[in-house]
Amino acid sequence: MFFAQPDLVLLHPPAVYDFRSITVVPNPLSDLIPSTPVFELYPIGFTFMGEYLERNGINTRIVNLAQRMLDDGGLNVPRFLSRLRPLAFGVDLHWLTHAQGALEVSRLLKEVHPDIPLILGGYSATFFHRELMQYPQIDFVIRGDSTEEPLRRLMEALKNGGTFDDIPNLTYRDRRGEVVENPLSYLPANLEYLGDSYRYMIRSALKYRDWKSLGAFWNWWRYPITMVLTCRGCSHDCAFCGGSESGLAHLCGRGQVAFRPPERVAYDVGLISKFTTAPIFLVGDLLQGGREYAMETIELLSQLNPKNQLVFELFAPASREYFDRVASSFDHFNFQISPETHDEEIRERIGKPYGNEELERNIAWAIEAGCGKCDVFFMIGLPGQSRDSVLETVEYCAHLLKQFGPRLNPSIGPLGPFIDPGCAIHREPERFGVRLIHRSIADFAQASLSPHWRDMLGYETDLLSRQDIVEVTYEALTALNAIKAKNGLISDERASLNDRRLRDTVSLLKLVDDILALPDPVMQLGELVKLREEALKLGRQLYMPKEELTWPVMGSRFKRLNILRILTGGI
Repeated sequence: MFFAQPDLVLLHPPAVYDFRSITVVPNPLSDLIPSTPVFELYPIGFTFMGEYLERNGINTRIVNLAQRMLDDGGLNVPRFLSRLRPLAFGVDLHWLTHAQGALEVSRLLKEVHPDIPLILGGYSATFFHRELMQYPQIDFVIRGDSTEEPLRRLMEALKNGGTFDDIPNLTYRDRRGEVVENPLSYLPANLEYLGDSYRYMIRSALKYRDWKSLGAFWNWWRYPITMVLTCRGCSHDCAFCGGSESGLAHLCGRGQVAFRPPERVAYDVGLISKFTTAPIFLVGDLLQGGREYAMETIELLSQLNPKNQLVFELFAPASREYFDRVASSFDHFNFQISPETHDEEIRERIGKPYGNEELERNIAWAIEAGCGKCDVFFMIGLPGQSRDSVLETVEYCAHLLKQFGPRLNPSIGPLGPFIDPGCAIHREPERFGVRLIHRSIADFAQASLSPHWRDMLGYETDLLSRQDIVEVTYEALTALNAIKAKNGLISDERASLNDRRLRDTVSLLKLVDDILALPDPVMQLGELVKLREEALKLGRQLYMPKEELTWPVMGSRFKRLNILRILTGGI
């Protein structure tokens, strides 16, 4: 088992391959997720693919290249890649933020390994599969949200010299160089077949001598939060989300949500609680599966009595019974909900037809039930949203804090940088008052290289230009920072540091605009190089907004003896 040679290496690229050498002013686009603007958090689907393939006799190693590049500024990536010699490489293009990184890492792989096939997959790869086949470094694209079995069949064909014409969800070139698009026919109705992804990851670290790839994001070893997948698909139809009901139907052919059985969700939580005391995030609203599914899952989880902080998502307001049931089942629990805006008309327009009264009732029930923290997320750049509307949302945050106190944690950030391919706004931008600016993979890749995040944004609305979105974002973040300090969510000292960081960022962006206005591109580059150290300094302060989104680690981070038992089969 141990020290095996992988048949497949799954590589997670950084958002921008050259992030260590180019000047980019730190942006708030990743403030509301654990990772940095490098977007080093690899998709949870990687672990399920790895486990499924290994279970079927295909040695599969996951390499978080983005995280390695963050950890080691001197890492020679071409040399590192040249030492990997699997039967095939897989690169994810799940989020469009990785367009440049995925293309460039794929190019490097083909340069150092011209004879090793390269496979792309993910939501964005699915949408742009035809365009991706125009790039010579890409041999295959596997489409859809559940690619474990198509990938297994492709790997078997590559190992045994088989044909590709009967592999579902596959786009490839035939012997004449013509692009072939096999039917998108592998659409599992349930996820019973998904296996033990966390045991796979722990054992693969030893099997492939690669503990570094266990790190999911920049400070994971200090804060090893984990995620448990509950479903694929969504029963809601938010206009801006590619994972929405109509978005996935358009993109992946998925007409209904596929759920993991409650016992598999509980198994994951039980295993995780044996090797770490860090928070466990349940991905997906359990109530999407109906009351019976949610209650059965909670009952099985309660029997485990995990001491970890559990985080539950709400995609829409829930009944009081749900909050009371969670409270009676767990010692440490938290909720997250994303109303996106205080404006009920805008909220309904984007596919979230509930009012503030329902929202506030849910927050009250959650806090009365004893939840440790209730995160409420708002967005900037929505259809129908003006500058005044954004600032009114910030005022609404102040109202919520006054009403519910510091266990409520409101956050706000820009929607973007890109509109998800396949979502309703992407399909019908004019209906929503949106103008799409970037449309091709090449557009997105080029935009990602801009030193100013305004130029990364792939859209603007009738009421907010890209520059407007940037300006009102910093107004909103500065105002909300002061509101949080006033209401005891953060200390005055932290608020002062955060305020300075935001103001310094705005000043640096203005300097970038002055440089971009210079007529000589060579002069522009030289002046941008001079700003690099200041940009890096600001980048080292990006931890501040992320710390507001964390939950306590309930003891020592890792249970090392139990990790050893998992490695040896004792657990």
